[in-house]
Amino acid sequence: MALDLELRPVADAAEGFALEPDRGLAILELESPIPTEPPGQPQASFGFAAVEGVLRAGSLCLEGGADCMVTPPIHKESMHLAGYPYEGQTQILGELCRSRRYGMLACAGKLKVLPATRHMALRQVLQQLDVQGLAKQIRIAHEGARQVLGLTNPRIVLSALNPHAGEAGAFGDEEEKILQPAMEMAADQWGFETSGPAVPDVVFRQGAEGRWDVVIALYHDQAFLPLKMLDWKSGYTVFVGGPILRVSPTHGAAYDIAGRGLADARPLENALHQGLELSRHCAWLQRPDPETAGTSPA
Repeated sequence: MALDLELRPVADAAEGFALEPDRGLAILELESPIPTEPPGQPQASFGFAAVEGVLRAGSLCLEGGADCMVTPPIHKESMHLAGYPYEGQTQILGELCRSRRYGMLACAGKLKVLPATRHMALRQVLQQLDVQGLAKQIRIAHEGARQVLGLTNPRIVLSALNPHAGEAGAFGDEEEKILQPAMEMAADQWGFETSGPAVPDVVFRQGAEGRWDVVIALYHDQAFLPLKMLDWKSGYTVFVGGPILRVSPTHGAAYDIAGRGLADARPLENALHQGLELSRHCAWLQRPDPETAGTSPA
């Protein structure tokens, strides 16, 4: 589908921001070769370009050349074919920032969810869950709510893993052996008080009604099923844990409709709008400490 759009290459971000709107859309050329393969199938060339784009945009934010970056989704298989082992953009940005702790806050209306684990097999989630790691994710949720949502005392709740929150061990003991001790560790070490573990099939509805500022989910689909049951066009994610403000829609790369003129631009348009709004009250996020600002690992 042809677009009536003039692309104008620029030497740097400053030149692009100075370009008049009627002069075309400013673009920074990538060093990755231009892909020649048809769209719609995983390709290493797509992965090279996507990862370089995220790194370039993230570096611009770290260097103060941009206040916010808005990204479409990355196809994970294409990224892996290119030789990048990242699980997603959150890890790319976390490593770019050299952050010791980072995460992703997913939002749709009043429902804000921080997935404690992101792109991994469900079996791996069960193997990875431990007290110290989950306590760190609880800390990320509290700090992210303060940084991105501007809340001084956020109401944060941890979703349980098992049906009925385990029901005193009848349906699993992770709540007693991992989740509750993790909440106690976060409170003892950092002063972050968290509610829960809450029954999973109730707590996300409560979050959507505004009872909680952030719900901590334990795995990817536990977080995104309720988010996408709401108005999926308004869903977006925000990187937390580093001096980069990055916003992205919640949908995937949609290779199945690539080049068919069926894509809906509204989720990405909403992500851009959210980026503009957040940059107005989270501007301090993009002001890096020159002693700790990261550089591209590529």
